[in-house]
Amino acid sequence: MITDELRLLPARAAQFIRRHPVPKPGDYAPETRLSVLDVLVHCAPVRGDAFVAFQLLSRRELPGSYLLHVDVVDDALSALDTFAVTEHECEQSFGPNWQDVMRHAVEAAALLHGHFGALTRTRSVVDSRRRLGAWACAREAAWDAGRIKSWYRAQDAAWERHFMDEATVREDEQLCADIATAVRDAAAAHAVSDLVGRHDFTTAHFETLLDPWRTAAAHLLPRGDYCAAASTVSTNVRGRSG
Repeated sequence: MITDELRLLPARAAQFIRRHPVPKPGDYAPETRLSVLDVLVHCAPVRGDAFVAFQLLSRRELPGSYLLHVDVVDDALSALDTFAVTEHECEQSFGPNWQDVMRHAVEAAALLHGHFGALTRTRSVVDSRRRLGAWACAREAAWDAGRIKSWYRAQDAAWERHFMDEATVREDEQLCADIATAVRDAAAAHAVSDLVGRHDFTTAHFETLLDPWRTAAAHLLPRGDYCAAASTVSTNVRGRSG
């Protein structure tokens, strides 16, 4: 699950920053300043890896995570140089279901960037009472399990609005809001899939959170991915009830 591209990404980002030194104040226009995330996106062969790596690094309080400037660039480079993408780091950042979380983040990034217009429109789920109830139960389960930070981090890895096509987004804000909710809710479901059957978080809640993204991307993603996720949840529930 941890690809060579992801393992090498922090080093590639550090190399890019060294090749393109951060200018001194007054030598640049504000709109040309870069953040570590900007650099990761530029250097990542797989777009979603940039968002995953940024969340992994952010757990270490990455210096210059918003905008790089001369006062923090050395610390940012040190963090990038010394960081290793390992299974331990992934689990610490995203919880025990990190593989599903990261796969979803990579898939979502690819579809949002390259196929946003092809996503199937779903009815508004932003203010759905059923959706809000499922989200609240998932959050409670994550909180009770001591995983609230990783639960939110999983959602942040999957949805990076700043890197969406703003012109496309403005064409239909409701569609954008629905897709954003669907992407983040699917990440939230994956992050606590092992907690289904505990803390009042049910299979129905899991499916409620996952279904909108599954519907939106059904014709673009391998069906087996979500069937496998549902099968895993069912197996986990049966195992705890047996």
